[in-house]
Amino acid sequence: MLGVTLVIPTYNGAKRVEAPLRAMADQQASSERFEVVVVDNNSNDGTAHVVEASTAVAALRHRGVDVRVVSEPRQGLLFARLRGIQSARRDIVCFLDDDNVPESNFVTDGLAVFEDPSIGAVVSRLYPRYETPPPPSIARREHLLAINHRLGDTPIDFGAAATLAPTIGAGLWLRRAAFLEAVPWQTPEKLLPDRLGKQLLSGGDIEFGYLLGRAGHRRVYAPALKVWHLIPPSRFETRYFLRLITGVVRSEQTLQARYLGHESTRLRRLKNCAGLLVAALAGPLLALREDPLREFSFVLASRWAKFQGPFPGP
Repeated sequence: MLGVTLVIPTYNGAKRVEAPLRAMADQQASSERFEVVVVDNNSNDGTAHVVEASTAVAALRHRGVDVRVVSEPRQGLLFARLRGIQSARRDIVCFLDDDNVPESNFVTDGLAVFEDPSIGAVVSRLYPRYETPPPPSIARREHLLAINHRLGDTPIDFGAAATLAPTIGAGLWLRRAAFLEAVPWQTPEKLLPDRLGKQLLSGGDIEFGYLLGRAGHRRVYAPALKVWHLIPPSRFETRYFLRLITGVVRSEQTLQARYLGHESTRLRRLKNCAGLLVAALAGPLLALREDPLREFSFVLASRWAKFQGPFPGP
């Protein structure tokens, strides 16, 4: 019988981690089908203590579900996820962020997808749950907030090939043996660092999906696996979102350069320079949109990030 280890990496998540733990306690799956591993990524707010004192954890353990807190002193999302995979005791691993709330069928239906042995990665469907409505300029870019529900109601097969697919990390399911074989987890310096402190880098989840596809494992989108992403108003702060745009765009370019051969040639830099100029001249047109000042700054930030190009490689 297949089982899954739900891995919840968290850094200073004492005020957030209860939400996914409650969702785990509400799962329809029987206790032998899943376990929960919380990876405390060098927190200094007592996160581990909060998890141990959690009523949701008590309820899970009462049901017979194994819940463990493991420590990862190396700062960064990549290291936390790798620690979770190494600590897992089940055939399948699923990553949840500490602000994710999956629905009650999540474990049962997710494991059912992996009955097909050709599948190596499964992408969940992520919806936003905003504390307050986002401004229009951010609502148009909600995919940058780990939201993908617009992929639709129909399953998508991204195939088993060396292609970049939207294998978003929140709610990402992986076949553990396939991951350990396809991804150079023992040499993490060869991988994208992903989120690290205040650096809003990204792309580590897409890299995982690429490496699994290259190794011959199918990657699929399963819309029945619904996860709610809890998003506070602080994520709408302009400076934060500008850094987010820059990190995402440059990370995408890094992946394309590393795996698809899209090097930063002189012609490409000239095109990106022209794009930056066009964005700067488009101010009057963007003024017609809602939230015009932020809209203009976001467009300019995206073009500037493309001009900067990929991050320096290892």
